[in-house]
Amino acid sequence: MDFVTGGTGIVGAHVIDALLAQGRKVHALLRKGSDVSIVQRIMEHYHPDGAERFRRIQWIEGDLFDGDVLREAMQGVEHVYHCAALVSFDPRDARALHEVNVTGTANVVNAALETGVDRLCHVSSTATIGAAPHGEAADESSAFTLGRGSSEYAISKADAELEVHRAIAEGLYAVVVNPCVVFGPGAPGRSSMTMIERIRKGTRFFPAGSNAVVDARDAATAMTRLITEGASGERYLLIGENLPYRKLFTLIANSAGKPAPTLLLPKWALELGWRTEALRTLFGGRPMITKHTARTASRPRTYHGSKAANLLAMRFRSAEEAVANVVAFLERT
Repeated sequence: MDFVTGGTGIVGAHVIDALLAQGRKVHALLRKGSDVSIVQRIMEHYHPDGAERFRRIQWIEGDLFDGDVLREAMQGVEHVYHCAALVSFDPRDARALHEVNVTGTANVVNAALETGVDRLCHVSSTATIGAAPHGEAADESSAFTLGRGSSEYAISKADAELEVHRAIAEGLYAVVVNPCVVFGPGAPGRSSMTMIERIRKGTRFFPAGSNAVVDARDAATAMTRLITEGASGERYLLIGENLPYRKLFTLIANSAGKPAPTLLLPKWALELGWRTEALRTLFGGRPMITKHTARTASRPRTYHGSKAANLLAMRFRSAEEAVANVVAFLERT
């Protein structure tokens, strides 16, 4: 039996789907008021018997701050997949980021220790991977360095990893995965779905930087294998393809029959953009671009994902395959 947090998110829903395909019994944490219908739609996207698979999930109402619920949910559980997290680059969310990502992770690993869970897989992020020297691809050994440009999100995820390592020192067997941008079917307006939905409406502009994309199906498969095949205390980057934003934006735009973007967004325009958004949302609302996202959009970021790929002898899907999967889901729904 397995326990999953963040089960209605892109990563969590795909982990649940992968576990059910293996015949595992799944408990999933559900915040009060959350809509689980997205999970059923994802399963119906992949499987003719998706609705029946969905009914096999045992949802447990609670949150990361209720220790009693967490301990009860983990009774008799073999593996825990901690996928729940807050993702935000709005500096106003600093306190919430710490509470959800750091305190929430501490509560999960504490409950796992107290209930005798066999193994735990913690979902971190490439945000905690430091820059490699001389423009080389960063890998798991690239240590996170706190600096003026560090986002509150990155800081919270790095501190969450420390909580996992603290639990490892106390006897928990745990692995950490660091996925890049995860593309997969999910709820509208959340995570990478926001990027895809906006670009599919059409855009002439692209930023100068680069990033990496991983298909949610691959992330889930890797996690369900690394929890037993990985080494406790190790980090594993989950990388499908490194590519410039121009190529990524082109893939997404073309998927909707829109022309490829041709105009480079200069740095001054991005700087003006985040300042304008900060003023627009001064008294409420969420900014479409922040200081951190504006500045990282122009930076080249490349990651070396061979550690997990070689260990698992696994081929990760390309960005084109990942985008096509999301598009197929959108067209189905």
